[in-house]
Amino acid sequence: MLLKAINEVNPDYIACAFDTAAPTFRHVEFEKYKAQRVEPPPDLYPQLPKVKKVLDAFGIKYFEKEGYEADDVLATLATRSLYGTNSVIASETKQSQKRIATSSTTPRNDKVGQVIILSGDRDVLQLVDGDVKVQMPGWNLKETTLYGAKDVKEKYGITPAQMVDFKSLMGDASDNIPGIAGIGPKTASSLLQKYRTLENLFRHVKETSLKVREKLEAGKDDALKAKQLVELDRDVDLPFTINDLRFDPDWEKVRSEYQNLGFKSIVAKIPGTKEEESKVTKGSKEPKVNSNQLELV
Repeated sequence: MLLKAINEVNPDYIACAFDTAAPTFRHVEFEKYKAQRVEPPPDLYPQLPKVKKVLDAFGIKYFEKEGYEADDVLATLATRSLYGTNSVIASETKQSQKRIATSSTTPRNDKVGQVIILSGDRDVLQLVDGDVKVQMPGWNLKETTLYGAKDVKEKYGITPAQMVDFKSLMGDASDNIPGIAGIGPKTASSLLQKYRTLENLFRHVKETSLKVREKLEAGKDDALKAKQLVELDRDVDLPFTINDLRFDPDWEKVRSEYQNLGFKSIVAKIPGTKEEESKVTKGSKEPKVNSNQLELV
């Protein structure tokens, strides 16, 4: 999947994010968060060092932070890579996050022009905007769908910025986030198209039909709590520079690592000459939108 993504995106920079086994701030705020999740297979975590060795062979920097999920790390990497690694989030509440630069003299070479996030988690769709897209694998991992703002709007009827409120209204059984009972995707999308935000919806709740109003009033606290859980943190403390993420692999090291793991089919796809290397790193199916492009996985 990684080689396929590299071939399709042709990135200048790559970073990877991992979850940790430690509880996150969401578990602290909501004890039942992800309580219904099935425990991962016992042999999963022992495999992670092998995954990280492959990333080391590629020269791909990876990040993890106790107390946060991988999606929070991706959100931070995307935000700071676009607005400068010296940027900070100025906000009294997470719901009103705003990006500002710490200095007007921040050099332009600490930024990228576009970020593509490779993830199967729909929570990252909230990060999509003009410079951020999400490349989402299909069920068989062979095909991917690239989501820009227009694609999110076409699929859900709302903007990426409204995805947090969308999930807050519906809840998410997989994460044990309650939401509002009886509010499904069609109703949630319709309400947000009219009222734009969760808070504005509750300000105008009496304008909704009696049936919907009763559900909204009964589930208001659950929806507002859900929003705290759903919204990704874009200001995780992650020290890095853009140059740390530059993608310039030593293909012989990559080949050797995959050979050690016994992945013969992958080894056959790894370039061994400059001519072959160009097919992988420069032969993407679509041309780059920007020559300064970061992929997050």
